[in-house]
Amino acid sequence: MIVLCDCPERLAGLAGTEDGAETRVDRLPPTEQALWRVLGGTGRPWRGVSPGPGPPGFWSHAVVVSEAPSSQFDVLRESLAGALQLPGPTACVALSGRGFHGQRGRPWLSAPGNLHMCVAFPSPPLVAREALSLPMLPALAVVDAVRVVTGGALRPGIKWVNDLLVDGHKIGGVLTATQVRADRIDAILLGIGVNVATAPPVPPTPFVPLVGCLAEAGVKTTWAEVAFSVMTALGRRMGDLAVHGPGALLDAYRASSLVIGQEVCVFSDSQPGETRVGATPPLRGTVRDIAADLSLVLEGVETPVTSGRLAFAEDCRDSAPGPEGPTEPT
Repeated sequence: MIVLCDCPERLAGLAGTEDGAETRVDRLPPTEQALWRVLGGTGRPWRGVSPGPGPPGFWSHAVVVSEAPSSQFDVLRESLAGALQLPGPTACVALSGRGFHGQRGRPWLSAPGNLHMCVAFPSPPLVAREALSLPMLPALAVVDAVRVVTGGALRPGIKWVNDLLVDGHKIGGVLTATQVRADRIDAILLGIGVNVATAPPVPPTPFVPLVGCLAEAGVKTTWAEVAFSVMTALGRRMGDLAVHGPGALLDAYRASSLVIGQEVCVFSDSQPGETRVGATPPLRGTVRDIAADLSLVLEGVETPVTSGRLAFAEDCRDSAPGPEGPTEPT
C-alpha cells in the first residue's frame, strides 16, 4: 500500500511504513498527483510504502491530510465520475476539515482526534441490483473495528440505516454512494465518521438524542488505530461480499440491528429540513425484519419502508421540533 501524507508524524497506529520520504508533487505518478490535489493535500507530500491492513495486497493507497478544505466524499465522487482512475481500493483520511456531510447534506462536525474517512472501491465485482444493500458494508466495518480495538468490550449497534450507537449514544455514522455503468457497479464510495476522542456538541433531537465517543466509553485508542481496524474489516467484508454477495452481510447486519423488535417512527426525508417530529409520524410500528435491500418490515404496514428518518417511539413522545445538529458522516 502506498501512503501519501502531509503529516507523517501523526501516522503511528495506521500502518508501519518503510522507504518513506518527502517528495515533490510533480514527481508522483499521475494518479497520485490527482489524488493528492483533489483530496486537499498541502505542500510536499510524504510518500511511503506499507504492508497495509487487512488481506495482503488488498489496499492500493491511503491518503492522509491534516485538513480537508471541503468534503473528500464529494470531490472524490466528482473526480471518479470524471477522469480520475484509481489503481485499486483507496482510503482517504482528513484529520480535520470543512463541508463534511451525510445523507441529504446533513452536516457532520469534524472534531480533534476523531476519524473522518472516505473510501473508494473501483470496479467491484458486483451487479447494479446489489447497490441497495451496500450501506451494510461500512456499518458492519465500524462494528467490527470497535469490537477489535476495545478487545470485545464494546460492540456498537446499528440504528437503521446508517447510525452506530453505543449505550444509546451515537458514536459514528456511514454514507454510501455507487456509480453504475450498464448493469454493473463501476465504483463504490463510502464515508465513515467515528467519534474516537471527542463527542461533538450536537443539540439533541429524537433522531439523535445523545452523542458520545469511544473515549467517554472508557476506550483508550486513537483515530489511526480505529482507521487501521476499519480498513482491515472493510477488506475482509469486501472479500465476503465479492464471493457470496450481499447475503454474506445481511445476517450480521440484522444481528447488530438496534431496531428489530422495537417500536419506531419513520418520518419522510423527501424534504430536507422540513421534518417535524411534533407532527403525527407518517409511519409507526414495531420492526419485524430488515429485508435484503435494507427496507424495514413494520407490523401492520403492508409495504416495506425503503427510506425515511427513524426515531425510536419513546424518543418521539412529547418532542418539539428543533434544529438538527451535525449528525451525519463525511
